[in-house]
Amino acid sequence: MRVLVTGASGFIGGHVLRLLTSTENEVVGFDIADPGPVAASVHDEIQFIRGDVTDPVDVYNAITAVNPECVVHLASLLVPDSRANPRKAFDVNVGGTVNVLEAARSNDVSRVVAGSSVNVYGNGAENGERISEATVRQPNTTYAMTKYALEWLGSTFDVEFAAIEPVHGFGPDRVRGNSYDAAVVKAAVSGIPLEVPQTGIQDEFLYVEDSARAFVTAAITETLSHDRYLVGTDQHATLAEIVEFVSEVVPEAEIHLQEKPADATWEGDRNNHPPTDSSRIQDDLGWKPTYSLQEMVEAYVEWLITNPESWEFSREDIPWKQ
Repeated sequence: MRVLVTGASGFIGGHVLRLLTSTENEVVGFDIADPGPVAASVHDEIQFIRGDVTDPVDVYNAITAVNPECVVHLASLLVPDSRANPRKAFDVNVGGTVNVLEAARSNDVSRVVAGSSVNVYGNGAENGERISEATVRQPNTTYAMTKYALEWLGSTFDVEFAAIEPVHGFGPDRVRGNSYDAAVVKAAVSGIPLEVPQTGIQDEFLYVEDSARAFVTAAITETLSHDRYLVGTDQHATLAEIVEFVSEVVPEAEIHLQEKPADATWEGDRNNHPPTDSSRIQDDLGWKPTYSLQEMVEAYVEWLITNPESWEFSREDIPWKQ
């Protein structure tokens, strides 16, 4: 299958490229940014087009030139940047999606699989029941609102469409978005002492390889029965629990919890949602998560140790006030 991946240089995008190339698909990456280390690892095996998803001409020319059977649309402004620059968030996340869908429709692309987020559900139902695709979507941040708009747009174009709604991503190449857990792991492997704030928020963690596999499965499967798939693991942890996992895997790490709670502004765009129900994607596409939380931390640490030239960490990368 011939697949164009927007946002190919990013966190999930690089892993999607790697999975697609490993299954002998013809893959083209599209991004305005230089490839991250995971994307760069397969750069010689794919065509890469430099372009801006907010420019309709760039998008149309890329899709016309490639003539893909499927577009995996991952170009996105993430949570902190969306909060800081709402206009740009809508330009990239909503306007960019319109550009992709219009170009796909004009070029008879068979399918668009787009990156959404569990954040479209806000904090979930008031009764705390598991979130599923039947849960009322209640976006309560700029980022979540743009993803809700992405899902609505996908349902209005005459192109087969599926939105993938992953929970919090964890693993190699995470440098943007809510990267607090990446800071803990990188500091531990770097040998940098770190004081970590306490927070009561529990995130549901998804290893990036499992996330990428959900996108690839939706892209290459013969039939899609639905236009939205929630992708979760039921693997929840607070930041304090992540510190415990990391300290077990890297026992020499100097990672300690602060006595004071986290700065409220740092937690402002994080939803403390109930566990998710991912039975739809499991039943329809056969996708299941393969990493436990312990295995996520072990795999991430191993990647950092074996790829020292692909990353660096300094105190400037810490996402909370010191």
